[in-house]
Order: sequence, then structure tokens, then C-alpha cells
Amino acid sequence: MIILSFMDLDIQIRYRSEIHNFPRDFLIPVLSQAKIYKRGTGYFSTSALVQLSVGLFEMAKNGGKIQLICSPELDKKDVEAIDYGYRTREEAISDAIIKGISEPVDFFEEERLNLIATLISEGRLDIKIAFMEDDNGFRLYHEKIAYFEDADGNKISYAGSANESANGLDGNFESIYTFCSWKDSSQIEAVEMAEMDFDNMWANQTSKLHVIPFPKIAVEKLLKYKKSAGVDWDIDVKEYGYKAFLKKKSQFSIPNGIILHDYQKDAVNNWVKFDYQGIFDMCTGSGKTYTALSAMVKFANDNDDKIAVFIVCPYIHLVSQWEEDVKEWCAAPIIIAHSKAKNDWKLEMRKAYKKFRRDDKPFVCLTTNDTFASEDMQMFVQRLDEKKKVLLIADEAHNFGSAHMINVMPWNIKSRIALSATIKRYMDKNGTGKIGEYFGKKCITYSLEQAITDGNLVHYEYHPVPVALTVYELEKYRELSRKLKKYVIVKNGKMKISDAGKPVIYERTRLLAGAENKIELLMKLFEDYKNDNNILVYCGATGVEDDKTGKVYRQVDYVTKKLQVDYQMSVKRFTAEEDLKDRENIKKYFSEGQYQVITAIKCLDEGVNIPGIKTAFIMSSSRNPKEFVQRRGRLLRKSRNKKKAVIYDFITLPRELDDIRPTDIEEDKTIIVGEVARMQEFGRLADNPEDTDYLINQIMEAYEYYFDAEEEMQRMEEYYGE
Repeated sequence: MIILSFMDLDIQIRYRSEIHNFPRDFLIPVLSQAKIYKRGTGYFSTSALVQLSVGLFEMAKNGGKIQLICSPELDKKDVEAIDYGYRTREEAISDAIIKGISEPVDFFEEERLNLIATLISEGRLDIKIAFMEDDNGFRLYHEKIAYFEDADGNKISYAGSANESANGLDGNFESIYTFCSWKDSSQIEAVEMAEMDFDNMWANQTSKLHVIPFPKIAVEKLLKYKKSAGVDWDIDVKEYGYKAFLKKKSQFSIPNGIILHDYQKDAVNNWVKFDYQGIFDMCTGSGKTYTALSAMVKFANDNDDKIAVFIVCPYIHLVSQWEEDVKEWCAAPIIIAHSKAKNDWKLEMRKAYKKFRRDDKPFVCLTTNDTFASEDMQMFVQRLDEKKKVLLIADEAHNFGSAHMINVMPWNIKSRIALSATIKRYMDKNGTGKIGEYFGKKCITYSLEQAITDGNLVHYEYHPVPVALTVYELEKYRELSRKLKKYVIVKNGKMKISDAGKPVIYERTRLLAGAENKIELLMKLFEDYKNDNNILVYCGATGVEDDKTGKVYRQVDYVTKKLQVDYQMSVKRFTAEEDLKDRENIKKYFSEGQYQVITAIKCLDEGVNIPGIKTAFIMSSSRNPKEFVQRRGRLLRKSRNKKKAVIYDFITLPRELDDIRPTDIEEDKTIIVGEVARMQEFGRLADNPEDTDYLINQIMEAYEYYFDAEEEMQRMEEYYGE
């Protein structure tokens, strides 16, 4: 495998003689990729030059340049002679340098000095002498500093005890610490400081230090080792066999400590079998992200790391979560592209695109659906060569079935993964079909039931809480239902609601979610939880009118304030209005117990992980499986000291159970069918299914209407949207 840059090498934080061979494990591999090598070291000698040449053959072939600062090896008598004026400084230094140049002892030394002489003659190796001289006399420069730079501008420096001498590099017990410019900020700073320090010395601008040119007489003596036959470029190979140590480390790998479940491995294997296409239909909390990343690693390994990856998420906060994970699985450049990105992602994409197209250099782009669909991003995406190895990972892939995303599906990207716990789009058969058409077969179906059975999610109790509409709300609902009839059309022989009627459906749904009586019931339930922690309240995207002031609040704001004032609980809102930093702080303090309750709307539906939630109150009454299945899955994530979850689900009914008449069924059906369907789904896997069965039986007996909720929901979907 071809190594392209420093980033392809497995650079350790520390190299120490007890476990490493410094030339073999670090110096040779790094120099083979270097274009610039700057070294400050101890004493100059032929042995130092011989050792300096290790790794330089590959560097020299690549047109690299070397700058060396060293110190003359002066003994005590020489120093005293300079201090007392018996000899000039220049004479003593020249003599010491000449004395340090000895005849080569074997063929290898001859060839290495031949390389050194060749590089000097070509102006690609420059040596300077450093020393200290002040009122205290003449003293020697003895710093160890090194700086390397490759063709892509990646930089490495190190600090430690390794000298440019035979013993220093290969004989003594040595230790160095490395710093890489593509890693964290502290390492970047260390690299920049090393470069600045060296450049200041080279320009003779370092306080207390004198740096002078290498003596001409010494240059002339070294040039005598240059051979007319040229350089034997394979000396390193012949002497060290070093290419065995230049095995490329993959830029994509499964992090240490992460062990995949068998079902995750099966998903990846099936994906490969399906020609690197497919859908990972996995319940929330079952490890979709790690499964997708392990597929990315497999894809990279199968293609010699010559890949580009696009990971597309519906929301910005999900991009941030993916970024944290991807960094552990991938050493290739990661581009963050969305409307609030701090970087110039268009410029970064342009550079990455060119390197990938020209040299197959890998990159990963993390972006949102909106940015992915933008003209700026599509300019890159649609121009990708079909023959290039590109992978698209769509997180919460049911969103890819929207009209907006269908139009930008990149068919030129052949390798694809769709991730979703709810791949079927609610009331959108066409969108669901397009997802299957683009992403291919299901590579795995891993259900919530299986995850609970396997112990990958916790068990839960489910308590449905019936809430009756007020007289006003019921009348309003009936009014909206009558209005909806105006939008009935016939399509493909079936009656449906037209697109123009969708806002009416939405308004009717919001009315159910914001049922006035929910607040009072919530506060009664909280009597038993006011001293507890790890609580979540899912609110509806609707308003609440304050009885005293008449002011209308968002339900999430009203509930937050109510719990704070009435029960003096520590409550924090978690909505789309909080920025990423605020959200991270909220999650942190919630996990630490500083916040008892989180109130949220939709931003917890997809992707946000707060495993510590033990008790949830769901007020929003969603009948969209995408929403309520996602919500349940998030509540069942495992965490420390969490044996099970408790869910209170507010079930909106048209009227109190005692007031229901069988003749009301036709008007009420659209409400009760959706609520019963959700109850059945939640109740069937709960530890207490009898509570759900009891309420469902009460409802059906009151209406004297017994139905299969799944069949009724299918009919309603066809009527209202498909």
C-alpha cells in the first residue's frame, strides 16, 4: 500500500528505547514522507551525519530539504583556549569540525556520506554551527529539537533525548515525545513553537545563542565523499530492510474497546453481500451509529482507504454527535458542513474533492439534509465520478423520502446506507417507496422487542393516562373535521384528503396534543415525583392559556414554569432554541442530578441521546409511529443505576369515559383509533400490559365498537395522505 502523507503513519505519542527502535519505528518512516526536515542537536561528527542519512534516501528522491544546527565537539582545553584568547573562536570550531569528520568504516557509511555530500552540493542540506558566548565565556549548544513537514503541510515535531550520533539514535537509552499538527490544539501549538524556535535560531535571532555558517573547509572535506556514479537509493533497504515497517495504518478502524454485537456484524455482512447497499432498520438505542461506522470501516478496508464518505443528518445537533464518534473511527480529514459551521466548509470541500479526484485521498463530510440538498454541496456531490468509491450514510433516513430530498438523491454514489428505526414514512407511501428504491434491501431488522429481550435496552412500565377534551375543544375538533370534508378528492378509485387539506389535519392534531386538561393531570401525577430526578416531559407544539392572566404560552414554557413555581423543582427546557453548547450543558447537569426535569418538544425525537431518563410524561399524543416509536426507544437506553423506565402517556379522548355513547363512534373514530393504536404498540412490550388492555377494553365497551387498530390505521393513512 502506498503511504501518501504523515497522516498515513502510525505516530505514537512517545518512543522509548525499552519498546521502540527510534530510527526504524519513527525516523525512517517520517523522513520517507518529509519534504522539510529541520534538526537541532548536539555534537557534530561523521557518525552523526551517517545516522542523519537514515531515512533521507526516500526524502532526497522526493526533493526534500534539510537544515541542521549542531555544536562543535570541543574539549575543555579548546574552550579554555577560546576564553583566554589563545585561539580564535573560528579556528577552534573549524578544527573541531574537521576532527569530527573521519573516514567511513564500511560500504554503508561510504554510501551515506555520498548522499550527504550530494545533498550539500545540490543545496538541499545546509548545516550551521551554534554556540553560546557571553561574559561567562564560551559554552556549547546542546538542545534536541526536530521539525518535519510533508507535501500536504502536515507537520511533526519532537522533543527528547535522541542525539544525531550513532549512540544517540541507535545505541543509548533514549526517549522522545512527538507532536502532530493534525491532532488537538495543544499539539498544534507545540509543533508551531518548535518551528518558530528553529527558524529563529537559523536566522541567528535567538537570545544568548550564536549561529554561524558551517566552515568552508569542512564543506570541502565532506564533498570529497561525493561519488561520480551517483547515489545508491536503496541503502536504507539493504541495511535495515525498513520497508517492512512502513505498513500503512488504515485511516478507518474500529476503536479499541468497542465490541460489535452479532446482529451488527450480520448487518454489515449483508450490506456487503448486497453490493454495499441497504437499509439498517434498527430500533432506537440498538447501536445504529456504530453499525454504520463499522460498515464504513469495512468499505474503506475493502478499497485501500481510497474512499469519500458523506454522512447526512436531519439536524445540526446530530452532526455534532456524529462528529464525536467519527473522530474515534476515522483519521481522514473530517469536513463539517452546515449553515452554522464555524469553518469555511465550501473551501474545505473544494480542497478535499480535488485531492480525492486526483490522488484518491480520503475524506469524510458530515452535513445536514438542507446543506446536502443545497446548490453549493450538490455541485460537488453530483460531479463525483461513478467509478470512485463513495459512501452515503443517511441518518434518520425516513427524512430522505421527502420531496425535497428525493430530488437530490445522488444516483452517482453507488454505495449507500439508510439508518432508521422508522423507515416507513407516515402517510407517505410514495416517499417510503423512493427510500427503498434508492437504498435497496433491508440488511437487518432489529426490533425493540428483540433489543429488550437481548438486554440491549431496559424494560419499561407503561401507564396510559386518559384525558378528555373540553366541550370547546371537542366542538372545535368537530368543526375542523367538517372543514376537512371540503378537501376530499378521489384518486386511483379511493377517497383521499388533498394536499390543500393538510394544514387542517395539522391544526386538528395540535388541538389533541394541547388538550387543556393535560396540564392539571400532569401536576397531579407530579405529586409523587417532585423529589425525584431523571424525569422528561414531552410537550406538544401548541399553546396554553393561563387562567389568571389570559396570556398564551407555549406548552413547554408553561409546564416548565409550572413545575418550577408549584413544586420548586429544578427544570430545564430542551428545545430547538437552545444552542449546541447549552444542550451539552443541560445533558451534563441533568445526568449529574442538578436538573430534575427536562421539558422538550420535538428535538428529542431524532438522534439526541440522554440515557439517564428514568421517568417520562408524554403529553404530545402523537399518532405518527415515527415519532412515538423514536420517543420510546430513547427512553429505554441503558445507563448506570437504571433498571427500567416508567412511561406515562396522555391518551386524548373526545369525552370522559362515563359520558361516551355508542352513537358517538362515527364522530369520535378519528381520535380514538389513533390513540388506541399507540396504546397497543406501547402496551404489548411493557412489563404491565394489563393496564393498557384494561383501558382499551373500557373504551371499546363504552362505544360498543370493537376494532383492529392496525387495520383502522391503515384505512386512515390511505384516506388522509397516501
